[in-house]
Amino acid sequence: MSENKKILVVDDSPTVRRLVELVLSQRGYEVLSAENGEQGLSLAREHLPAVVLVDFVMPRMNGHMFCKLLREDERFANVPVILISSKSEVVGQAFEESFGIVHFFTKPFEPEDLVAKIEEVLDDSGTAPAQKSASADQGAPTDDAAPSPESLDRFLDSINDRFDKVVRNYFQKDFPVLMKNVMEDTLRETGVIKHQTLIMNGDLTRMSLAEVLCFCANTRQSGRLSIFSDDTFAEIFIEKGRFVFATASQKGKHKFLTDLICSDNRFSCEPQELAKVVEEARNNNIPVGQALVAKGVITDEDLMYYLQQHAQDALNTALATTRGNFFLEMDDLPFNLEDIKFRIPMYQMLIGGVRELALAEDFTNDELVVTRMPLCAEAAQEGLLSEAEQSLMLLLDGARTLGVVCQESSLDDAVVRRSCQVLYLAGLATIR
Repeated sequence: MSENKKILVVDDSPTVRRLVELVLSQRGYEVLSAENGEQGLSLAREHLPAVVLVDFVMPRMNGHMFCKLLREDERFANVPVILISSKSEVVGQAFEESFGIVHFFTKPFEPEDLVAKIEEVLDDSGTAPAQKSASADQGAPTDDAAPSPESLDRFLDSINDRFDKVVRNYFQKDFPVLMKNVMEDTLRETGVIKHQTLIMNGDLTRMSLAEVLCFCANTRQSGRLSIFSDDTFAEIFIEKGRFVFATASQKGKHKFLTDLICSDNRFSCEPQELAKVVEEARNNNIPVGQALVAKGVITDEDLMYYLQQHAQDALNTALATTRGNFFLEMDDLPFNLEDIKFRIPMYQMLIGGVRELALAEDFTNDELVVTRMPLCAEAAQEGLLSEAEQSLMLLLDGARTLGVVCQESSLDDAVVRRSCQVLYLAGLATIR
């Protein structure tokens, strides 16, 4: 019987699903894609995949419930399951204890890491489930000419060395070009997404994330903006050009809503109490924030405050990403974010984050013309601008070049250039 090359990925993020499909299909795997746990169970029962990749946080049926139902089917008792989540280091132990899952890694992940992980679990499992069943029924074949285990190990080591070199060369040189030039066409041709789902995509070295978000605000876009880089994975949710929420994860760095609550001096809480509520929320498949309010741990007003702070931290992390790719797609707000009540003007969220960015080369050009937008006065009235930024407002009314603004301002040239950049990246000024 031929080797089972079917891989099932269950993740509510369409961008993650497509990235997994693109990476693994290039290695000859057949990838089955499900956007939620119910669909994932249906595909698993129909196709009997060799490996299952599952996200932890999903609407309606989270990863915990999915694995529980999957393991109840005897056909999947030994199928390797890989947990993919920004929280995998935290929940991995619980999954291992409950379902025997020992394979997990975090978002964002390198394409090379994904391929290596699939190879690892397939190697650990020996043969695919269908092959194991056949071997159990028919008995292991005997062959007097079969190679010894030692010679087979040496042969496999040699193959692995060559494979490693090929894979590294591919992902270091060919894959970035493939991602940049053919991602959209490939996805459409394979039918993974509909033609009208992807609004825009691009390279962050050509268009900064702040500029993308200003575009979304000015054109009143709605959907999910996903950002991939070597060390960061982020998602920003937008509704009619206004900011709704953001999440971001970096390898080895994870900050959760409960961490923010516990670190806030204005709120006292017992970590044990929070941990208990989090566990109950996970078991009942409801958002943690909603569970905290229901238990009376925090008020609904407190929850909105902490969610906004959490989202601001995530947005600032995403804004610092200068290399990678972004994808803006039409997508409904996820189940676990439906209770968020705030919709914030994009410039209010951007202005704090862009102040931390390095000065771009454009703003070293004295011939650059910076003109303030009407929103700049609104931001000043709301107290969002620094003293330096506010002092430049009148100088940016005419078509002055940046060099002239520096000459006419009493501020240091470096402060003027950085302030102009902040106003531009926050959508409060234009440049030409």
